Amino acid sequence: RLQERLLQKLLKELAKEASGDTDESVASKRLARFEHKQQVSDAHARRKFATLRAKQNEHFKEEACTARVKDAQGREAKLEAFMALHTECVAKVVSALYMLHLGLLMHRVGFNIVGRELEGECGDSRAGNASEGGDAQNVHAAFLKCLDHLHEEGTAKIAEAIRKSVSVCTDTTKLGPQSKVSQVDFEKFVLDICRQVDNGLLQDSKGAALLLPDGLDDGIPMLEQAEVKRLLDEARDYLDSPQFLQVFQVTMCSGARRLVEVLQEEVAGAAGGSIPMAKFYGPLTKIAGSLLNDDEAVGECGGAAFTRRFSEDPRLREFCEGLYFQGIGA
Repeated sequence: RLQERLLQKLLKELAKEASGDTDESVASKRLARFEHKQQVSDAHARRKFATLRAKQNEHFKEEACTARVKDAQGREAKLEAFMALHTECVAKVVSALYMLHLGLLMHRVGFNIVGRELEGECGDSRAGNASEGGDAQNVHAAFLKCLDHLHEEGTAKIAEAIRKSVSVCTDTTKLGPQSKVSQVDFEKFVLDICRQVDNGLLQDSKGAALLLPDGLDDGIPMLEQAEVKRLLDEARDYLDSPQFLQVFQVTMCSGARRLVEVLQEEVAGAAGGSIPMAKFYGPLTKIAGSLLNDDEAVGECGGAAFTRRFSEDPRLREFCEGLYFQGIGA
């Protein structure tokens, strides 16, 4: 099957440069392999953006909300329709930003676990044990396939949580279609939405239940099931860790800041200042699609640019280094 062939190709890419002597120090070679695996992880996560974008379009109906605004009769009906449009547009772009970062970070967890297993198998520090109870490549492929749960099942839960959070934060801040917001106001609004979603979906060790719930290994051949479960259980421990949530929130904060900068440039240009929320609705839905578009031609508001910003965060690197080099001798 095509998907299985792609996973096998991916594993070969992960294993690339995992062996072969050079004049470099052992530490330098390990670091180079680590860097390579971070690039492979992000590249694979970016390939999933199209799937996430399609799911986004299923979950958010901003066009229907726009039609309701046009058809609404009377002041109260018009205001209610505008508020529904407000919620849908804001929720769609925040959801895109949220799933982009969550997908990237979850892939880093999975790919660094597999990368460390491959490091052990190549004899660099210790004998790998992933092949016990099944072919190592099949085990790794099955484990990495489980990361797709976010793209297949997790999007609906995230979209609904964000929609509810937008409504709550809108009520709290009293922001509406005619409310004027500055860049600072808008950034705080987005981050408040994200923090509330974090509390419901990730805080207090909820991450694994959302991203890698129990039962994902049920359909895996018995010969490989135990090893896949071992890798899944390790990944779940990381997803439920305070460090995972901290890194996610730090990278999301950086992404939200850039998102609001792009929106401000799109709507206000060089003039800046405070702008009515309603003027952002069109750009919000446009950028929601761009965030989950992997095409480099999309530019600074595209998924490729936001992925690079994500990858440059030093706390992300520290988290991934700790994960990848765990158990590997110096």
